[in-house]
Amino acid sequence: MIIKTLLERKFLAILALLYTGLITWASLARIIINPINFNIKGSDKIAHFLAYFIFTLVWFMFWFFSKKSTTKFSKHLVKASVICFCYGLLMEVLQGLLTTYRSSEWFDVLANTSGIIFAVIILKLIENKLIIIRERL
Repeated sequence: MIIKTLLERKFLAILALLYTGLITWASLARIIINPINFNIKGSDKIAHFLAYFIFTLVWFMFWFFSKKSTTKFSKHLVKASVICFCYGLLMEVLQGLLTTYRSSEWFDVLANTSGIIFAVIILKLIENKLIIIRERL
């Protein structure tokens, strides 16, 4: 019952939009306080990787579990991946254009892309299980 509620289109749409807002805010806002104070070189790249891994999962789940959806698994996967990649590029460009306290970095794009690719791999590994879950809803 809980899984069915969590996989409803309305809930997933709200989750996807809120997460997109969080990514936008984290990409463009001036963050004065660093809640995770790592002194590890490249730790921001880990954050980029994780953020875009989750971003891809959330948008994929929204499209895949849409009750109106009859599209194949792979098409949802490609759509989520391409849109998340393009959104990541857009955020990097906007950081360079709209802010003076942020800069565009190709390594950020690489970290974002790595997170997206990892999400695709995980989703492909559990494809059959996700299809069974969708059929049971």
